[in-house]
Amino acid sequence: MLIKGLEIEVNSLQILPTNTLLKHEQTIPENTAKLKEAMLNIGQLVDPIIADKKHKIVLDGNHRLEVLKIIKVPLVVCQTVDYSRPDITLGGWFPVRENLSEADLKKAGIRFEKTDFEAGQEALARKKAVMMLVTEGKGKRTCALVSPGSYDLTKLIEEQRIVLSKLGNNFLYIADDRIETHLTRGQGTLFRAIYTKDEVIKRALSGVPFPPKSTRHIIPERIIRLNMRLGWLHQSEDEAKKYLERMLEDRLYNGNIRRYTEPVIVIY
Repeated sequence: MLIKGLEIEVNSLQILPTNTLLKHEQTIPENTAKLKEAMLNIGQLVDPIIADKKHKIVLDGNHRLEVLKIIKVPLVVCQTVDYSRPDITLGGWFPVRENLSEADLKKAGIRFEKTDFEAGQEALARKKAVMMLVTEGKGKRTCALVSPGSYDLTKLIEEQRIVLSKLGNNFLYIADDRIETHLTRGQGTLFRAIYTKDEVIKRALSGVPFPPKSTRHIIPERIIRLNMRLGWLHQSEDEAKKYLERMLEDRLYNGNIRRYTEPVIVIY
């Protein structure tokens, strides 16, 4: 018997063929290798993949999907969601580096022009610049549009790759909602446009996923720590569904459910 209030979330769990899911973002080989080792060691898919119900686009779990394909697991447990829901939103990851400055852009031969923060944000949203370098020091914020121009999505992504390569690629990638802390530490940040849901869908359906660390989906009520055994995902689809249902029946009781309303830190 399901706990009242969890029916929607639990019913959104589905067993799907692994090859029906579409990645919207490329994976990082090093991260894939580490996840593969961890997944094989514990023999479980810890967190379900989050996928768009309509198109079967992976919103969270591109590396998990990649590992499942590598180790030839035919089925996957997904939490499917309506991607059009307004509470499912998109953020991004911004490249950050200690002491990154306009001097680095100049040395690398990268065009830039000074701007203020609000105008720069508008330019990024309209794809009128590749990125915006933002630095902060002595209470003053300095902003510069990187490679100003006019770009379609494909060209924008390629130009971002070129700029990051010219700057050495040794960046940390920080969630857009955590950037202020890093700016006050004197770390230069390359702000980027936040992509739209339509762009995510088109990119995934075209078979040309975004580069790694392009998007960050905020998905309320996602289920974590499901711990689905990989062996069950080698059974028939009907058998895998039965295993999932039995596991949920055993584990879904009031003392075993925790909703986090505060930000949490998960160490994988």
